[in-house]
Parts: sequence; structure tokens; C-alpha cells
Amino acid sequence: MNSRIIRETVLSLHGLKIKLQFKLVKNITLRIKETGDIFLTAPIGMSVREVQRFLESREQWLRQKLQQVLQAQSQQKQEPKYSMGELPFDGQHVWLWGRCLPAHFLLSSKKHGTYEVQSDAVNFYYRSELNNEAKCAFVEFFYKQELAGRGEQLLQAWEKKMGVRHTGLKVHRMKTRWGSCNVRTGSINLNTLLACWPQECLEYIVVHELAHLQEANHSPRFHAIVERYLPEWRERKKCWQPLSRFNICLKTKIISIFCDK
Repeated sequence: MNSRIIRETVLSLHGLKIKLQFKLVKNITLRIKETGDIFLTAPIGMSVREVQRFLESREQWLRQKLQQVLQAQSQQKQEPKYSMGELPFDGQHVWLWGRCLPAHFLLSSKKHGTYEVQSDAVNFYYRSELNNEAKCAFVEFFYKQELAGRGEQLLQAWEKKMGVRHTGLKVHRMKTRWGSCNVRTGSINLNTLLACWPQECLEYIVVHELAHLQEANHSPRFHAIVERYLPEWRERKKCWQPLSRFNICLKTKIISIFCDK
């Protein structure tokens, strides 16, 4: 939990502006946001002059980190981004459970449509040359297979906890929904492209759709059911960001440094 700000000011370091906040903390913490804004949190027992000396002693290091953040942000803006309904595939990379992995298309005697997920890449095997359309179809098949397997595992695990039972799982691409539930038949539908986002996203959708087997509408009772089984569901709901090669989105860089008072 963040400590309350006791007082704050702005420091200057040879052209750099640093927002200084004094809090009830033990360490000095530097935060460089993706915008290039610099924030420093310091213990209330330190003086502004001590903080200024601290910054001056680490100016070169700070400028190097700032340059890295700004370069990464500039590169990210040039990368293609994908949202719901778009197939995350740029011809060279695929996205699996929130990770961007190189896609290698390899001529092989293996059965056409075979793929292999490795720790640092995904190999797609084919027997005859593939055009771009065929590669896209192969990648979508890969996403569908991965989601079907993991989705069924999560459905079986969560239906035991929630005391419900689904009758079947259908995986297909959807433009406006991540999932749906047929409350009359008990069938669950999941968006193929959920395979691209972190598994926490898929788990939230699974719990959400299974909750519909207890409450059909998005009523207060429905949200209470989701809350009971997945208290952090609101945070899970925020996890969808446009996919880019830079591992979903650039996070704020946080560097913590212990300071002896």
C-alpha cells in the first residue's frame, strides 16, 4: 500500500525535472515512467539538500535509464498493435499467454499442421510452401488448439469449485466478445484469441461465464458470485491491453535504491 505523501516539491538536475515526494518510507525510490517523467520518493527524515546530493551522485546512471525508457517507448509506438477481432500475427511473431514469441515456419516431413511450442519460439511445420494466407490460417489453428486445451482445463477446475457444470466448449473467433454462455444448454463459447493474452485473462472469462450458469443476467447477484470466487476480478478485467512486440505494453520502470539515513 502506498504511504501518504507528507510533502512534495520539484527538483532540477541539469535540465532534468524530478518530482520529489517525502513519505513514511525507509528507502529512496526512483520511478521513470514511459513518458519520461521522473518521480522520487524519499524518507521524511532526509533533507532536500541530501536528496539533491543523492541525485547528483547518480546522474549518469539516471540519464542512461531515462534514455533506455524513451528509446523503448519510441520503438513501441512504431510496432503494430492488435486488439479484439484482429489476428495477432505479423509474419514473424505469435503471442501466447501474454508472451511474444518468434514464429518459425519449417519445411518438414511431419504431418501438415503440426506445431511445437518451445520456451523461446513456436515452430510451425509444413510439407509444401505456404503463402501468407495459409500462414495466418495455421497461426489461427494454433491459437485455437492452445485455447481449447487450457480452456477446458480451467472450466473443469472451476466448475468443481462453483458447483456448476458446463456441457461443452466451443472455441471460435469473435469480434466483440471474449466469451459467452448458453444458459439453456450449458455450452460455453470462448474467443480463440484469448490464447494471446495472459492466462489470468482467460481464467477471469471462465469464471465469468460459469457464473452465468447460476445467474443469467449481469445483476448484483451475478457480480456477487464472481466476487466470491474471484475477488480480484476487477483487476483481471483491466488486463487486456493492445498486443505489441514489446510484451503487451511498456510498463513503468521502477528502480528502488536503499538509502542509509
